[in-house]
Amino acid sequence: MTISAETANGERFALARAALSQVPHPVAIISAAADGDRSCATGTAMYVSLAPAQVVVALFPGSHTAKLIERSGEFSVSVLTRAQQPVAAAAGRSAPSGQDKFAAFGIPVLEPPAGAAAPAVADSLAVLWCRVVQRIPTGDHVLHVGEVVAHRADATKVDALLRFRRRYLRVGDWTSDESPEGYPV
Repeated sequence: MTISAETANGERFALARAALSQVPHPVAIISAAADGDRSCATGTAMYVSLAPAQVVVALFPGSHTAKLIERSGEFSVSVLTRAQQPVAAAAGRSAPSGQDKFAAFGIPVLEPPAGAAAPAVADSLAVLWCRVVQRIPTGDHVLHVGEVVAHRADATKVDALLRFRRRYLRVGDWTSDESPEGYPV
């Protein structure tokens, strides 16, 4: 399906769904907390710097999670395993007004380590706790660049949950030895 960028607004959403669904990405839960309030959203993250270690997440600025990131200046990224697909679906929904999404949908919480404020999703493949160092408005989202201040990973888990062509996809088998030095992470 080919749709030009000059199409009407309704067709722009169709273009986004058709084109962006072709980019496979790990499923992550982006979480934040401020003033006793906490929330999360299904999203994705990618690293943007090795020194210092930084990642970027993109969120709609009107979302509750994005507003909490704005207030706190922090977020966490929980990379999900294939067993956590129901968590991804739950975090992608809106919680009833004023309710904590973790509590409302039974999302298991991993409390942040000392020096971090954002909760994370328990039993994730990996968790990064980040401090916002830059915000970049782009299209209908805001990019939040975060410097990693703490992390946790379970080296025994290799079954990352992926999103591709508007479906969840499992991964979990090594196809090579560890990458050579010089190749990014």
